[in-house]
Parts: sequence; structure tokens; C-alpha cells
Amino acid sequence: MLEYNLDDLIICKKCNTLHNKVILPKGAVAKCSECNNLLYRNIDESFKKAISYSITSLILFIIANMFPIISVSIGGVENILTIPHMIFTLFNEGFIVVGAIIILVLIVAPLVTIFSYLVLAILIYFKIYKSFARYIISFLVISRNWEMIDIFSVSILVALVKLLGYAEVQFGVSSIALLLFVIVDIIILKNIQPIELWTYFIRNYR
Repeated sequence: MLEYNLDDLIICKKCNTLHNKVILPKGAVAKCSECNNLLYRNIDESFKKAISYSITSLILFIIANMFPIISVSIGGVENILTIPHMIFTLFNEGFIVVGAIIILVLIVAPLVTIFSYLVLAILIYFKIYKSFARYIISFLVISRNWEMIDIFSVSILVALVKLLGYAEVQFGVSSIALLLFVIVDIIILKNIQPIELWTYFIRNYR
């Protein structure tokens, strides 16, 4: 009777074909033998990308929160919008629930995700706190379904389109940083697969 180590097996999400996982050379990818669907990439390369993307996201996140997103001029009166000022205004006007949701979506969630990748890299590199590293990966898998900063960016774009006919709108440095942050965030979601993080975790703690 054949015995298999479940950690060495992977199932295709598209056709449910079972495969044995193998160590891939640099730049290589593994695809399903039946439907050619992508299974996983070189684990080391994927993890290095996760770290580099996280550092890039952190820099863009800081810029997006430090400088104005847009400047709106109506009737000679200019208003500058920044993320902290927007949150402060919501609380000041009594929209406490909305302000709290925005803090959670725009500040807390992105920061926790970014630092989770960085802390995970440190733990796995030094091979310490295995249980905590496992919890971080579980959190990253769950948090992928709660990424909403892209929705916020689209909301700003829709609001700007409506304002163009009534006001003079100028984009600030943070608008570019926010757009790049969303792009990097999408790249992370598309390119860093949970199975790759688990495989890297298991291989390094084994």
C-alpha cells in the first residue's frame, strides 16, 4: 500500500487533478498535466517577490498618507484632501462609524498585511516561532478576501468625474502613490499564491 506525504501533493484548482510537488529551478512554473492551469512557481522566487512587494507597498503607503491626494478649487476657495484630514473630518462631523470603517480599510488592514509579510520573512529566515509563523500565513490567506483599498480608489475617481464640471481639480503626489499602491497590491494578490507560502514555510521548518 502506497503512502503519501500530503505536504508533497497539490490539487489543481481547475480540474482537481492530483500532482506531486517538485522543487522548481529559478524562473520555472508548475502547470497541471491535464488542463495546463498554473499550480505554483519557484518558491524561493515567489517569497522574495512577496518581500520586495511588501517593502514597496510600505513606501507607497507612507507617501499616500503624508501628501495631498487632490486639491479642489470651487469659487476661488481651495480645499486640499489628504487621507488623515478626510478621516478627521468624518469624525468631527459625527460620522463615527464611517470614519472607523475607513480607518480599518485604509490604514489598519494594509499596514497589518504589509508587516505580516515582513515579520513572516524574518521568522522563516531565522526558523523561529514556528506556530506564530503558521498563524501569520493563515491570516494572509484570509485577509486576501478583505482587500478594499482598490474600491476606495475607484470611489475617489467616480467622485472626481462628477466634480470636473463644477470645480478645478488638481491631483497631488498621494494620488499617484495611491494608484501605484493599488497596482502593487493587485500584483501581490495575483502572483503570491497561498500554497507557495505554505510550501516555503514547511520546507524551511522541516
